[in-house]
Amino acid sequence: MSQKTTKNKSRKSPNPLFEKWISEWLKEATDKGLEVRHGYQRALISLRKCPLPFKSGKECLILKFFGPKLCAKLDKQLEQHNKQISTVSDADEGITADISKNTKIVNVLKPSTSNQSNQNQNPIISLTHNDFPKNNHTAVVENEKIVLWPNEFTVMLLIDTGESSSLRKTNVDKVISELSSLNVTFEMRRLSVGDFAWICRDRSGKELMLPYILERKRLDDLSGSIQDGRFHEQKFRLKQCGLENKIYLVENEKKYHGLPISHLQQALANTEVIDGFTIVRTDNHLESMKYIANFSNILTNMFKDKTLTTHVDEVDSGYGNSSNIVKLISFKTFSSSSAKNKNMTVRDMLIRQLLQIRGLSVHKAFAIVEQYPSPRLLVNAFKRSGNPLLLSNISYGIPIKTVGPAISKTLFQIYSANDNRV
Repeated sequence: MSQKTTKNKSRKSPNPLFEKWISEWLKEATDKGLEVRHGYQRALISLRKCPLPFKSGKECLILKFFGPKLCAKLDKQLEQHNKQISTVSDADEGITADISKNTKIVNVLKPSTSNQSNQNQNPIISLTHNDFPKNNHTAVVENEKIVLWPNEFTVMLLIDTGESSSLRKTNVDKVISELSSLNVTFEMRRLSVGDFAWICRDRSGKELMLPYILERKRLDDLSGSIQDGRFHEQKFRLKQCGLENKIYLVENEKKYHGLPISHLQQALANTEVIDGFTIVRTDNHLESMKYIANFSNILTNMFKDKTLTTHVDEVDSGYGNSSNIVKLISFKTFSSSSAKNKNMTVRDMLIRQLLQIRGLSVHKAFAIVEQYPSPRLLVNAFKRSGNPLLLSNISYGIPIKTVGPAISKTLFQIYSANDNRV
């Protein structure tokens, strides 16, 4: 219990002000014995589970247990907060930005449909050095100090050569030919997760990963991966890989046979809203390659003047301006963090176990593990209750769904039958 508490305290909240205010309202309502306290409690739990930062209370409507009244109350509180801060000092860069400054705009690049290559016309929403992630969630600690100096390294696209790569369903030679014609510097390499990633390498061979990874899916592959469970397992490992920005590139096809399109759209919406991925849609394979080529050019221009390092040593004045320092991870750390056989916590192992059950999505798995974070706790809960439907009403997702009786019965059979071995 103490380990879990410590972990939660160390996690940086994407919406610290909203959490603070709802907690205060919850305490006030609890002290007065008001029924609204239950609503505040549920809303606070929902907010803490969400990885997305919100600029306004209105944006919280996408979360369960957030109604128009609560969102309006947050907006009113935010307006008062900003007025108070602005009266203190117009130049204050402190708490005024808690909502807006913490909002990380993940780069969303619209693929170019023109045959002309013009880097200055690459449409990217917004990304400055203040938006560069610091990889605080890296599972493996870097033992070796690596520094790549400005303009002394090359940004290179990595293309996965793994047997399970979605590129195996297309002609790899065609991919290489198209990217070569688009003047992309790339290298074929086995990636533990994802189809494309980007790495920086200097003349001595030292390398650091840029904080972006891309998984490419055709509609038929997306449908198949949802049906056989690969979709949820891949997302789980992408979250563990140590690279902050995760992109799902989905190719629409004129001829498609598989799950209903509405099911795919819902899966992608959940991936974007709940998991925090960026969803990019293209019309065909060539447009996808153009997107990747344009994105590679943007990353090159964005990072070439930065100092890239595995450590940030403020004492070392040789690094120059701290705003130009970007902390990254090595390829070895990336591979270790996202490998299928990496060292995992008991909680991670339980999630992996649950994902092997047909019909049990990653969202259901996380909802179950939120209440029962180890196999032993799950076994004991089933044993004490003797109820096969114990988990059926556990809620998750947007809109709100439940785990359901079928999954609960299946888990009851599995974990009750193995209570002496867990």
